[in-house]
Amino acid sequence: MLNGKGKAMVVVGSRLEAVRWRLAIDKYIKENGYKIGTLVAFSGEVNDPQSGADPFSETSKTMNPSLKGQDICEAFNTDDYQILLVANKFQTGFDQPLLCGMYVDKRLAGIAAVQTLSRLNRAHQGKDTTYVVDFVNDPEDIILAAFKTYYETAELSNVTDPHLVFDLRMKLDAAGFYDEFEVNRVVEVEFNPHAKQSELAGALESVVSRLLLRYKAAQDKLNSAKAKDDGKAAADAQNELDALMLFKHDMSAFQRMYAFLSQIFDYGNTAIEKRFIFYRRLLPLLEFGREREGIDLSKVILTHHNLKRTGKRDLALETGDYKKLEPMAPPESE
Repeated sequence: MLNGKGKAMVVVGSRLEAVRWRLAIDKYIKENGYKIGTLVAFSGEVNDPQSGADPFSETSKTMNPSLKGQDICEAFNTDDYQILLVANKFQTGFDQPLLCGMYVDKRLAGIAAVQTLSRLNRAHQGKDTTYVVDFVNDPEDIILAAFKTYYETAELSNVTDPHLVFDLRMKLDAAGFYDEFEVNRVVEVEFNPHAKQSELAGALESVVSRLLLRYKAAQDKLNSAKAKDDGKAAADAQNELDALMLFKHDMSAFQRMYAFLSQIFDYGNTAIEKRFIFYRRLLPLLEFGREREGIDLSKVILTHHNLKRTGKRDLALETGDYKKLEPMAPPESE
């Protein structure tokens, strides 16, 4: 997130857990060859014979070996560190605008829950999405018992089904507006570090042209049918326009679902990831109703490879009637 500058906080239940989490996550990072720097924050010393003979503290060489006397807040603000594990410390009053994700392995309640999760609400340019992955607390405890005390209208009605992504992929593929070759062609350019701008535009042009020309043709048919007062032809043309708009809507829904659910669910399917990349490039170019002579690919900019989460949910804070926060659901057919 944030072009690779996004940071995450892991909230654990005790100082002992902070020590064990720190050692475990460092081992996992090394085993997988990730370039991720980790810090841990807790007060005092922790004795844990299971983890080591000597007491552990923030300044121990096994906890924060590269800190070298530097303040944890200042160190976490640099590009060297992406994950901060905390046990009580930094759950209140900590200001880090690059913080985009939080992993909670601790019971939270009341004002402590609100203050902890609110570490994510610091604004930063390009930061339009945050994530909380909670291993311990029930939605009712966090949303209703904690947040509703202070913001009376927050309620979660259900959870999101990760398999909706597969259903939506099948629906988009079945629409017949692109084929596997065209998807792979865009993805290959996207992941080629030596690719040129013209190659990405070329990979997208056939799909964009097909969809925009099809929309324009349907629009022309609709106008002509209306002029001739041909109800059946007008209905057919309108159905074609609706199908194209629904296709675009479904691609947007796929983007939102996959961007969120892939953080917590291993799809193990490269075809799903390929479509995320393909749709991300295709969507900005489908300006139905604003066609021009030739295909406008000026919005295609090949710079770097990153996944950008989009979409938001409005949370009304006023008293009175309110809507529950709905889980992600299959897009409605139109």
